Parts: sequence; C-alpha cells; structure tokens
Amino acid sequence: MNPIKVFRENLKYLLPAFGKYKKDAKISMISTVIETIIELMLPFIMAKIVDDAIALKDVNLTIKYGIIMIILSLLCMFCGTRATKYAGISAAGFGYNLRNIQYKKIQTFAFEDIEEFSTSSLITRMTTDIQTIIMSVFMTIRFMMKSPIMLIVAVFLTLRINASLSMVFLVSLPVLLIAIYLIAKIAIPQFSTFRSQFDRINLTVEENLENIRVVKSFVKKDSEIKKFKNESNAMFKLADSIFGLLSSMFPFSNLIMFATIVAIVWFGGNHIIQGKMGVGELTSFVTYSTQILMSLIMMSMVLIQVMSSTASIIRISKVLKHVASMKDSDDKSIKVEDGSIDFENVFFKYDLNSENYALSGVNLHIKSGEQIGILGETGSSKSTLVQLIPRLYDVSQGIIKVSGKDVKDYNLENLRNDVAIVLQKNTLFSGTIRENLKWGKLDATDEELKKVCEISCADEFIQKRDGGLDSVLGQGGSGVSGGQKQRLCIARALLKKPKILIMDNSTSAVDTTTDSKIKEGLKEFSKDMTTIIIAQRINSIKNCDRIIMMKDGRIEDIGTHDYLYENNETYRDIYQAQEMGAEDEQK
Repeated sequence: MNPIKVFRENLKYLLPAFGKYKKDAKISMISTVIETIIELMLPFIMAKIVDDAIALKDVNLTIKYGIIMIILSLLCMFCGTRATKYAGISAAGFGYNLRNIQYKKIQTFAFEDIEEFSTSSLITRMTTDIQTIIMSVFMTIRFMMKSPIMLIVAVFLTLRINASLSMVFLVSLPVLLIAIYLIAKIAIPQFSTFRSQFDRINLTVEENLENIRVVKSFVKKDSEIKKFKNESNAMFKLADSIFGLLSSMFPFSNLIMFATIVAIVWFGGNHIIQGKMGVGELTSFVTYSTQILMSLIMMSMVLIQVMSSTASIIRISKVLKHVASMKDSDDKSIKVEDGSIDFENVFFKYDLNSENYALSGVNLHIKSGEQIGILGETGSSKSTLVQLIPRLYDVSQGIIKVSGKDVKDYNLENLRNDVAIVLQKNTLFSGTIRENLKWGKLDATDEELKKVCEISCADEFIQKRDGGLDSVLGQGGSGVSGGQKQRLCIARALLKKPKILIMDNSTSAVDTTTDSKIKEGLKEFSKDMTTIIIAQRINSIKNCDRIIMMKDGRIEDIGTHDYLYENNETYRDIYQAQEMGAEDEQK
C-alpha cells in the first residue's frame, strides 16, 4: 500500500487532538511565513549594495541599504523566535490532548480489548509513540510553511536573475527528490517493526519486575539478563539498519548541494566574464540556490521525523478507532434495585473463533440477599461465572439478569457500583490505607472506615501500624502481607455498600479463624446484600444458603452443605479429605 495514503488515512484520527492549540499552530506558521519572506529579501538587498551602491561608490546608499538589512534581520530573528515558541506550545498541547484522548479510550476497553493490544504495547503507545509524534508535529509546524515557500520563491527569483543558469536545477532537484522518496519508501515499514520490538522490550521488563520474587527465588537472574540482552540486541540491529539508511540522506544531500553550487559558480563566472550578469547578481543567485537546496534538506529532515512517527501514528490510530467489544448503555436511569441474579442458558468462550466454551448451558437463579458458595476443581470456570455478572466479560450466548434486568441494559457505572468483586490477587495503590479504602467511597467517614475494617478483620493489623489508617503503603500495596492485602480489599468493596458482593478466593491467604470471622461479619453487615463466595475450603462456605458445585464449565449440583454431603460423592470426598487434613495439622 502507498505509504503516503496509509499515513493520511491514519492521521485523521489524531487531528482532533489539536483542539484549542490550532491557534498556536497558526501563529507559528504566520510568523514563519514572515520570517521566510524576509530571508528571501536579504539576498536581493545585498545584490543592490554590491551592484549599485558599491559599484557607484555611493556611501549614503550603502548605509541606507545596510540599515534596512539590520532592521530586517532583527525582524527575522523576532519572527523566527516567535514561530519556534508557538510551534512548541502547539506540539506540546497536541501531545497533552492526544495522551488524554487515548487514555480515555483505553478506559472504555473490556478485558479482551486490552489483551488484544497487550499492556506493554499500550504503555509504549501512551509514552514513546506520543513523544515521537510530538517532535514530528513541532518540526512540521515549524518548517511546513518555510520550506515550500522558500523553495518556490527562490526558484522564481533565480529564474528572474538568470534563466539559463537556473537550468542547473533541472539536474540536481530531480536527483535529490528521487533519493528522498526511495529512502522514505524503504524506511517507513522498518519503523513499524522497530516499534513492535520496543513493545517486546517493554513486555520483558514489565514481566521481570512484576515477578522479581519468582526470578530471584528460582535464581533466574542470568537467564533474564540474557533474555533482555537478546531483545535489546534485536532492537539495536533494527535501529542500526534504519538510521544507517537515513544517515545516507544528509551526505547525499550535501553532495548534491555542493555540486550544484560549484556548477553555478563555474557557469556564473563565465557569464560575468561575458558581461551577461553582475557580481552582485551571481552572489544573490548563489544565496538563493543555497536556500533552495537548504529548503529541500529541511524538508528531508521533516520527512525523516515524519517517517519515524508514521508507525506511531498508525499504532495510536488503531487504539482510537478500535471499537470496544463491550457496548455500554447510555441510559443511566436504570438502577440496580436488589441483588437477585438470573443466568438463562448462558454460554461463554474467551476466543470467539474457538469451538470450546468455558461455560456451557448455565441456568441459575439467586435470590436477593442469599449467600451462595461456589466450589469446583481448578479450571471449572468458577471465576469466569462470577465475572460475567458485573460485565467484566460479556456472554457469548444467553442472558444474565441482575434485579430482573439484562446486565447489558445497565450503564456499566451503575451496574458496577452495585456489584463489587474482590479477587484472589487484588491490587492496592501507593498511598495511605485511608486513600486505598476510599476507592470504595470517596466521602467515607472515619466511622464507616472503622466499621468495614472491623468486618474484614483489617482493624487487627491497622491499629498496630504507625499512623493507623494514614500509614503509607508502597507501590502495589507493598508493606502488607498477602492476607492483610485481601482484608483491605474486602473492606474497600464493603464501603460501596453493594447490592451484590462477589468474593473470588479473596480469603485464601488468611487463616481459618479470621476467615470465619469475616464470613460471620458479612452476614450481619447487610442482610439484603447478595454474597457469592468462591472458595477452595468447604469450611469457608458450608454455612452458605446454597453451594454450587461446578465441573468443566457446567453446574454439576447445587444445594445446602447437608444436601451435597448426602447426595454428591465428589463434595463428600473433598470435605472428608479437608477434615482429615485439618485433624492431621492439629496433631
């Protein structure tokens, strides 16, 4: 595909990011036009000084032209400074808006959308790619008007000074333009590969730092260093290839420029000897020729920068034009009235092209206020089942209803405010414990914070910390144990006072005594709140109103603890094995 066409088709998705900074771009371009016109006037005045004032030995005329040149030079400097300043403001403002627009777009993505792009790639697009585009915008605004105007006007003036001498450009200009085009055609695809390799390096670093404890415990430091070195070396080779190609543009441009000037001086000197042109005319002709060639070199510099940003523009435009797989309802009037949940012949698969379903034929009714336990072997899709309720994923077939309404009819904000989910591996953020808890409710009072911390048994360790609720946690919640982190996340969810609370192995890192206290506290917290608890220990869910047994993405059985113990052999075997294990531990 034509690289220019690809560039133009993708650029249109980014242009709205200019917003109010279009004004600064216009000021920069107007200043650039004035600056360029003055630069083109100076050689003409210089020729007048040489051929008229100096040739006639007219001191007054020389001084007059000299003063004009000084004034024009100062004005040129002022316009150039102004053009650079406003080009910088416009480019930075464009980057600011584009970064916000892209981040806002990413926030609309469902899990599968983020998985499609990958986290490391999205980080690169938010940082390195946008920075590359900002530099391209700056150079384009600054030189977009300057180079073409200088080229066209300078060519016109050289033709006016000496049309026959201008024929030199019929050879030099086509050669330079063809070289620039060929280099651009080869370089643009390579820049795309370069950006993809940048994603792989980010992924390697991200995985290593997130799992640094695993790396150190398995003594894999050397293999991780080698892995990173290989990725970095691949990027170096790509960079060497790209910039090796681009570096040939400048020497070649200089060669064309110097060869052209030599030819002009040679033929122009003969014209002076023959009396066909004056010394001042040749001087201004050489100056205009230099401006013509320099304008082409400036254009090539802009082109190099634009080429390096083309891959970034394509990558960001893919994010901006991506249609989120999950459509949100605009109707915010529909509210969750109670915690009833209905699964009606629900099927779900993660990969739309796959024939294998993670969930198959699920039919389930949960009354508002019920406490439901879910048990099943690893891979039975317990987590998948509950993640469909707040629409972290959408069903492939069937309907899920909350409070009697299809979850797709709710605005996502309304739905998720009343459906809180606490995962096994939860995330806390750098900041105080208070700030982390207030994610559940920004205006929560100290009394409310105290209450939820008591229910989640988080108060037991918070009181022992210096600063209590105002003690500071590090990145990712460092500074607290896994069990303490789970208890804080439960407290955070309870602050929302949701109609439905989902706990997905969220007490797996706490001891059995604390686990029992939390489950008991939840019953007292809100009797109208529907609670769904996924657990590996039957003791964590044996007192639930009903327990769901899952196997291979289907509901195998459902009932109370006593019913399942009497009628479900798998459940009975699990319970007996766990009880025997508990007795052995006590011994």
